[in-house]
Formats: sequence, structure tokens, C-alpha cells
Amino acid sequence: MSENLKDNNINENPSRVYALFYSFFLIPFMIAIFGALFFFMFQFLTYEKSTPIDLLENIQSGSSTKRWQSAFELSNMLDKSEVINKELFNNKMIFLYEKSKYDDSRVRTYLALAMGKTKDYSFGPYLLEGLNEDEDLTNRIAAIQSLGMLQYKESCSTLELIIKNSIHDSEKLAAIISLGVIGDSKYKQILIDMLDYEEPNIRWDSAIALAKMNDDSGISIIINLLDRDYYSLFPSKANGTGVNVDEVDNSIYIAIAVTQKLVDDRFKEKLTFLSKNDKSI
Repeated sequence: MSENLKDNNINENPSRVYALFYSFFLIPFMIAIFGALFFFMFQFLTYEKSTPIDLLENIQSGSSTKRWQSAFELSNMLDKSEVINKELFNNKMIFLYEKSKYDDSRVRTYLALAMGKTKDYSFGPYLLEGLNEDEDLTNRIAAIQSLGMLQYKESCSTLELIIKNSIHDSEKLAAIISLGVIGDSKYKQILIDMLDYEEPNIRWDSAIALAKMNDDSGISIIINLLDRDYYSLFPSKANGTGVNVDEVDNSIYIAIAVTQKLVDDRFKEKLTFLSKNDKSI
């Protein structure tokens, strides 16, 4: 009799374990999975990508966080092909850029960069005016970069003054790069003067900017930039100075690209060595 009861308990216990497993784990787990799948499917079916106009509406009427995040998204996604109603978009962009003087500075920074991304020359006067009014360094640099992206020639005299007079190397550097992108050869002399500047990045980008203008005044600097060993003179440090590995690769890449613009036999030895021996593919 006792043996029969024992056998029955043995047979019943596995059944109870399975019942508990199904009741308290497997069924809730399956419900959770199907719930999650339904949620993501619903999100996918109802998701609508924000248009540039939508983002401008968010910048105008959204919360503080939403305004700068929308401006950031706009600056990343924008080009001419994204703009449908150009007149409405431009008017709204200009209005918000001027209004952003009293907003979170990040909104103004990203709106300025978005203007540059459009490649729409008509934004030039507003960016130049903003540059003349702004005291915030980040906003000034964003306006300088965008004036370069627009290749707004009317800004060259202002950029020249910034290179001469700014106390911030980062601002000088942005102005030098933008002058190079604009490519007005009337402003070569200020770049030639910067070839002897104490900050390496200023010297390097002045040489690159001159090369874009077909001027070989900085060719010895560009030859150095094609030499990986040269960068060992500027080791990366904990305080952010120097050049890290990624920056070295990027600088070499830019120097190589410039040699296609400023064709010169003096580049041949360095380019040949890089093509055969450099560690970066």
C-alpha cells in the first residue's frame, strides 16, 4: 500500500512541476513577448519621420529640451533635397535663428549649422549678422563654419579680421578653414602669415587652405603631414593637447586629398612610401 502511494507521489510531482512552470513562467513569458511584438509593430506602423518643417515647429513651440534636440536633429539631417516648401522653410529658419539669441545657446548653434547644411546662399547675410552680434564662442564658431559651407564670399573680410584679432585659437582655426573652403585668393596673405603661428593646427590648416587656392606657400608643411613619424612631435596628452591616433589618420587623409588639388612632384616620395608601407589600409 505504502509503495503504491510512493509511486503515485513520484508520478504526481513531475506533473505539479510542469503545471507550476507553465502557470508562473512560460505563459507570462509568452504573453510578455507577444505584448512587446505588438507594441513594436504598432510603433513601426504608426511612425512618421519628422520633416524639416516639423522640427522647426518643435523648435518654436517645444519644451526647452525638445527645442535644442530638434535643432540638433535638423542640423544632422538637412540638405536641399529635404526642403519641400523652400520659402516657408527659409522664413521660419531665419525667424527662429534671430529669436534664438534669447534661447538656449545650443538651439542657436545647431540652427546656424543647419543653415550651412542647406548650401542656400541666402542665409549668408543672417549668419554674418549673427557672427557680428554673438559673444558666445560656440555660436560664433558655428556661424563661421556655416559661412564656409555656404562659400559666402561677403564674409571673407570678417573672417580675416577674426584670424588677425581673435584671442581664441579655435575661432581662428574655424575662420582659416572657412576661408580655404570659400577659396577667394585675395585673402591668401593672412593664411601665409599663419604658416608661422605657434599652434600646429593653425599652421597645418593654413597650409591646406592655401593649397585649395593653388598656392604652394605651405607645401613643406603638407609634406610633413604626409609623414606619420612627424606627428610623434605632438604626442597626445591627458589634457587634450597633442594629436591622437585617429587625428593622425585624418590629417594624413586630408593631406593626401590636397595633393590632388596642388599637384607637385615634391609629394611623390611621401605618397609612394604611404602606398607601400603605411599601417593604415
